Amino acid sequence: SLSRFYHCYLHLGRLLYNKKMSSIEFLLLIVGLFLYLVSFVAGWLERFAGKEVLFLSGGLILQFASAAVRWYGIGHPPVNGTYEAALAGSWFLLLYTTFSYRSIHGHFRALLFTTIPIAIFILLYGLNFNTERIPLTISERSLWVDFHALFSWLAFGSYAAAACLAGSYLLVIRGQRSGASGQGAEEIANSSLPTPHPSLDILDDLIFRYINLGFITHTVMFALGSYYSSILFGTWWQWDPVNSTSLITWLAYGLAIHMRLFYGWKGRRGANLAIVAFLTATISYWGLIYFPPGSTYHVFDLELKSH
Repeated sequence: SLSRFYHCYLHLGRLLYNKKMSSIEFLLLIVGLFLYLVSFVAGWLERFAGKEVLFLSGGLILQFASAAVRWYGIGHPPVNGTYEAALAGSWFLLLYTTFSYRSIHGHFRALLFTTIPIAIFILLYGLNFNTERIPLTISERSLWVDFHALFSWLAFGSYAAAACLAGSYLLVIRGQRSGASGQGAEEIANSSLPTPHPSLDILDDLIFRYINLGFITHTVMFALGSYYSSILFGTWWQWDPVNSTSLITWLAYGLAIHMRLFYGWKGRRGANLAIVAFLTATISYWGLIYFPPGSTYHVFDLELKSH
């Protein structure tokens, strides 16, 4: 009901305020979250067809403004710590979702039904951690760290978008098969959408493009991190748990690219592989805080470092 939704929103507001997020930052983020929800609901309603991308774009602008306020107040890009990581990861995922609109506008609503819930879940997960503005340590105050983190979240956004597109691809196939009695699946898909949609080949191609983009930015992230590691520790590579899991993710997506180019793993097999590879990325990006204390230097949350 609306009253229950309103009370949940109030509870979220108290949660943010109690963790010392600035009032302007909080207001921008909460309105941005609301616009994401409006975009999700608009995707279900035929009369708002084509408007959902406008609500989504508005939410992205407000979330970026919230991050900019935080950036100005703390003096570094908000890409460190679990909350700031959630802020960056969810924003890049929805940014790539918006970029996909012109290519797959016929299937855009199917994409929204996967990306918006995941982005909101990531944000709510991050809000369970401290949102207070905490300055970085001396070793963390470097442009190498900032760009390393930036390319890290560029890669995550690409991988997440590819996984969501793969989920949309599988949903479309399932919908076509379930309604294929009496006429061709392609005819049903065309008649059930208000605008002409591209073939599934375009969805499949976009999945591969995002995997490629993620793989490239992931490689750049490795290069930047390795160089800064050589400055701090005198070695280009350490078998830190985060390095190891990130390498597994890089190899998983390298395998996805290899299987498509040389063995023709497209369509359903390619979509399934994109989702499986994203599971490794989820562990790599969000599992580091669950490693044994002191096992990795990649934890930026102050309260976790103190333990």
